[in-house]
Amino acid sequence: MTAAGGVNFRVVTAGGAPGGRLLRSGDSTAFTAAQAENLAAELGLRTVVDLRSPAEIDRYGPPLALVGAGVRWLSVPLDGYPRESVSARRPGVGDRVEYLRAILTSSAPGRWAALVAGLAEVAAEPFLLTCHFGKDRTGVAVMLALALAGASEEDIAADYAAGAADLAANVDRFQDKWIRRGHSREDYLSRMRTSPETAIEWLSWVRRTYGGAEAALVAAGAAPADAARLREVLS
Repeated sequence: MTAAGGVNFRVVTAGGAPGGRLLRSGDSTAFTAAQAENLAAELGLRTVVDLRSPAEIDRYGPPLALVGAGVRWLSVPLDGYPRESVSARRPGVGDRVEYLRAILTSSAPGRWAALVAGLAEVAAEPFLLTCHFGKDRTGVAVMLALALAGASEEDIAADYAAGAADLAANVDRFQDKWIRRGHSREDYLSRMRTSPETAIEWLSWVRRTYGGAEAALVAAGAAPADAARLREVLS
């Protein structure tokens, strides 16, 4: 949904989502000044939680329009995890699930601790979770947040999959990525897919492995008090 601009942007409305407070997008540099002002004025956006790595911020820049509209920029990178599972030109569902697992289990030390602490601080007001595409790192963070809020796995999976059409429509914005990797445009269109099957399989793994989202976050390094506080804020 792009009514407010940006790439893969939407207000998360899955069952259990905190009313109007959780927003998600890819490429936070894509918002125009007018769109950013609208997000701040009409939707009450207060904080953009940026999961991109320092290298990505150096390459593509900070979210200047959002900052210019008075939105706080909180940079909390999720990086350092292996990417081999999606190194194929057109990875399948199993490959994508393994990639999402790695984001949770193998990000650089301290990353999830910092993210959960930051979210617990800002999630009482409207906040935007974002990374480069808004589907993998943002996808994992949003799925866990929705699970903490009590959303069903079916609703969480539907939200995860909802960005597929907009990502495909914006594939040319990411041309530098496929050129650097030696991939074709069609390869990258395949990589943009966000199927509900991927989310359901990943959520099932979280439930089987950890018993729930809060325990998964603690296992990833979050302080138990921060994870509990985030659950309370989102519930």
